[in-house]
Amino acid sequence: MNIEYQIQELSDEIKQDKSDLSKAEGSIETLLKRLKEEEEIDTLEEAEGIIQEIEKEVTFLQKDIESKIETLKEIYHD
Repeated sequence: MNIEYQIQELSDEIKQDKSDLSKAEGSIETLLKRLKEEEEIDTLEEAEGIIQEIEKEVTFLQKDIESKIETLKEIYHD
């Protein structure tokens, strides 16, 4: 491979990477705008906090359901 071909390949890769980065930034901007409009969330940190709260609630509910299932098994196995 000659050096000119390698340089052109690298240049093409850099252009593609810049394009991909631009698209990703646009997607992030769009998602943040939707969060603000639909959920009144202003920052990514705020969204992460809300996600953590939801995850805690889901974990609690899963444990509660599992406990109730075990209770029902005990009742109907006797």
